[in-house]
Amino acid sequence: MSGTIRDRLRRFTTSVEQSEDLTPTQKKAVLKGYEEALGKEEPPRLVLIGQTGVGKSTTVNALFNAGQEVGHSKATTDRAWTIPVQEVSGSRGTLEVVDMPGLGDDLANYHRYVDLYRQVLPTADAVVWIHPAEDRTVHLVQQALADIFGTSPELVGRLVFGLNKADEIGPHDWNTHANMPSDLQRAALREREKEFTRSIARVLPSWQGRAVCYAARRFYNLTALFKEMMYAVPEQRRWVLEQRMALADFTALVDRKLLRAATATTLAEIPADSPALPLPQQSPQEWTRQPAVHEPRSVADALAELSDAQWRELHADRARFEEYVRRVERGESR
Repeated sequence: MSGTIRDRLRRFTTSVEQSEDLTPTQKKAVLKGYEEALGKEEPPRLVLIGQTGVGKSTTVNALFNAGQEVGHSKATTDRAWTIPVQEVSGSRGTLEVVDMPGLGDDLANYHRYVDLYRQVLPTADAVVWIHPAEDRTVHLVQQALADIFGTSPELVGRLVFGLNKADEIGPHDWNTHANMPSDLQRAALREREKEFTRSIARVLPSWQGRAVCYAARRFYNLTALFKEMMYAVPEQRRWVLEQRMALADFTALVDRKLLRAATATTLAEIPADSPALPLPQQSPQEWTRQPAVHEPRSVADALAELSDAQWRELHADRARFEEYVRRVERGESR
C-alpha cells in the first residue's frame, strides 16, 4: 500500500475514532464498511496501444513488477481479438490490461482495428499509447487519433504517450555503465518529447499532456511516465492505480563499481552530525558542490550512520546520481 493511501486511511480512521456523534459500535461498523469498500474497488484498467515489438508488455512489467509475457519473434497480443481484458498480477495488486493490436501491423485490418478501439477505450482508466522514441513517422498515429477520438472527445484526457526505447535514439551513445543517456542523447530526448507532443496537439488540440521518453528495458524515466498516467486517470480512481505502483529501480542496471563510487562521494559530503539528508529545496547541483564539513569517512561508516529511510531516499534519487556521473565525465570528481 502506498504512502498516500496509508495517510488517507489514517486520516479517515482518526476522524471516525474522534467523532463525538458516533457510538463505539457505529465507529467500528463505519471503519469496517470503508475497508470492505476499498477491497471491492475494481482494479485499474489500462489499454495499451502500439505496434508489435514496441515494448508494451515490458513497460507493464517495469511499472508494476508484473509477469507479463514478452514476445520477441511474434506478437503476444492475439487474445485482444476475442478476450480483450487480461488480468495481470503485479507485486502490489491485480491490473486489468488490454494489449491492443498495433494499428500498423496490417493496413488491411485498419478499419477493423479502429472499430475494436472504439469499443474498448471507453472502459479504460488510462490509454497508454507507446511509440518508439526514434521513430519520427507519426502520420498513422495522427490519422488513428482523428478516427478514434474524433467520435469520443471525452476520452482525450485519458491519453498518455510514452516514447519507449529512449536508449536507442541518436547519437546512440547511451552510458551503459551509468544506465543513463549521454548529454547529447538527453538533449535529443527533450527535443523529441516536444516534437511528438506538438504533433499530437495538432490533431487533438484539447489534449493537455506531454509525451515522455523512457526505456522500459533499462528502467529509465519510469517515474515521469507513471506521473502522466496518474494525471490521465479520472481523479476518483487515481488512488487505485497508485496503490499498484512498483517501479523498477534503474540503479539495478548501473555498474556496481560506479554506483559504489557515487555513493561514497555523495555520503562523504554529508556532515557526520547531520540528522537528515539535505533539504528538498536544494538542487542536486547545490548539494553536491557544497564542501564537506568533516573529513570524509569510510563508506561503511557513513552507511552505518544512515537510517533506512535516509538510505532509501539517497538510493532512489536519480537526479543526484546523474549529477555525480556528469561530474565524473567532466573530470571534476575527486
